Amino acid sequence: MDKLRVREDMFEDVPYTSSCLPIYSANRQLSNFLLHTMDCHWHRDFEFIIIREGEMIYHVNDRDYPLSKGDGIFVNANRLHFGGPGTHGAAECLFICLLLHPSLLCADPYIENRFVNPLMYNSRYDAVFFPAGKKSWHGEAAARITALAELAMKAPDDSALEIQSGFYGLWSLLFTNTTALAGPKEINGLQEDAILKRMLSFIQKNYTGKISLDDIAKAGRVCRSKCCLLFKRNLRQSVFEYLLSFRIRKSLSLLSNSGMSITEVAAASGFSGTSYYGEIFKRITGISPGEYRRKLRT
Repeated sequence: MDKLRVREDMFEDVPYTSSCLPIYSANRQLSNFLLHTMDCHWHRDFEFIIIREGEMIYHVNDRDYPLSKGDGIFVNANRLHFGGPGTHGAAECLFICLLLHPSLLCADPYIENRFVNPLMYNSRYDAVFFPAGKKSWHGEAAARITALAELAMKAPDDSALEIQSGFYGLWSLLFTNTTALAGPKEINGLQEDAILKRMLSFIQKNYTGKISLDDIAKAGRVCRSKCCLLFKRNLRQSVFEYLLSFRIRKSLSLLSNSGMSITEVAAASGFSGTSYYGEIFKRITGISPGEYRRKLRT
């Protein structure tokens, strides 16, 4: 089972695949995530996804991007995002994931202030979709992303100079066709994504105990209806659907890596009883906790 290293505030600790530069590049499978769905997260890196086979829906802040073979997407830094099943349900999806930190572009303050920050802090471009088969700049961007990712997977340290040079070229293409055309529009750091991050962080810190809707809304400093709206719009789940799913995810590692009984796992994951835990576990995963544990041991 694939699992992102997500902190209490939903920040992902990116396991860079280069030992000398903040670069991550890998081929990934959506089926390696529970229910074919990644944990919602954010990071300071720019993210680029290219679909090799299959399909998935990529959720970035409050927008959905259906992706199929050959499509690509750029996810801007510090945006909440996650991938999930495509329009045909939980089918397999193979994809390239490339993460490049903004510092790779910011050796000179002029470059940073003139070409990097105006796009990085632009609310119009939380994400940019690159449809397959287009003979526009989108196709060129997808080809550049694929070439950079493959180079970073093959020789991330020996090819560091070539990767950085390629990143400058890719960023120039992005900037020229986005911010340079539309003009800058800075985002407010206290907008809805910051509110949602506070509420998600509260759940991470307190999921083992009793949590009410009022508690979660209070953590975001919003009313109950606003809290429910933000979860539905950004996470495609109700508040308590997300809470139950999060508790089940946390219980998986306890079932895998501890000698705790299922009753103890249920309590440690925030469930009031073993039978209720088993019911929710089977609803979400399709099997019982005991079956899951036996599968791991075979």
